[in-house]
Amino acid sequence: MMRKAKRLAAIRTDKSKPLKAPVQTKPAEAQADVEIRKYGGTSKGEKADAGGQSRKRGRAKARFDRSAIRRPRQKDVLDLGDQRAKRVRSRASSSKEEYIRLRIRVRDSRLKILDSHLVDGPLARPTGFPAGNAYEVTLDDRLLHAEALPDLGVQRSFPNPKGPEEQHGHYITEQRAPEFFVRISANEVSRDTIGKIVVRLYRVKEEVRADRLEDAPLARQFERAMRPVAELVGLPDSVLPEAIERRGGRTANA
Repeated sequence: MMRKAKRLAAIRTDKSKPLKAPVQTKPAEAQADVEIRKYGGTSKGEKADAGGQSRKRGRAKARFDRSAIRRPRQKDVLDLGDQRAKRVRSRASSSKEEYIRLRIRVRDSRLKILDSHLVDGPLARPTGFPAGNAYEVTLDDRLLHAEALPDLGVQRSFPNPKGPEEQHGHYITEQRAPEFFVRISANEVSRDTIGKIVVRLYRVKEEVRADRLEDAPLARQFERAMRPVAELVGLPDSVLPEAIERRGGRTANA
C-alpha cells in the first residue's frame, strides 16, 4: 500500500482587492543633489556667540594647587600621668574576676599546700558559719576571704541495704590528714604579697551569723566562737597567677 505525501496547500489570493502600490524611488541623479545638513554645535571649552559661531574661552580654568590645602593641626599628646596601657597593667587593675583555689592538707596542726588552680569567677563572702570548722585568708590583718568547713575530716559511707547488717547504716570515720580548699582573689596575689598572706584554720564552737562580714579577721568579729587550730604564713611562688598559667593550671570547676 502506497502512502501519499502531503503537499502544501496553495496560497489563495483575492483578486478583487487592490494591490499594494509599489515603492517609488528617485533617480540616482536626484539623490546626488540632496544636501545633508550637519549640526555644528559648540565643543567643550567653547562658547557660542550671538551669531551662533563658537569661540574659545578667553580664560582657562585655574590649576588646582595642593599646597594651599590647610592640614589639621596635630593634637598635643595627653599626659596620662601614672596610667598604663591595658596590655601592661598589673593583674590588680584588671577588670577580669578570677580566683586561686588551693588544696591544703592538715596534719599535726600544720597546713601544707598540695596544689593550686586558677578559676574564672568572682568570690562571694558568706554571712554565717555553722558549728565545725572554718578558714580565713588575711593580708596585714585584712580579711581577703573566708568560708565554712562544717564536715572537715569527716568521711561518710553510703548504706548497703543488700549487704550484711553492719552495712545497713551510715558509717562516719575521721581522717587523720583531712584536706580542704581555700579560695583567694587572684588580684590579691602577687610577688609583693605572697609572703604576707596568712591562711588560718579555726574551730567553730557554735553557729555564728552576721549581716555582712567586715574586713577584720574572724577571731575579732566572732571572738567567742572562733578558736585557732593551725595557720600558714606566706605562700610559695607556685601559686602566683602567672606561674599557674604557665603550667596550664586553669580549670573551669569551681
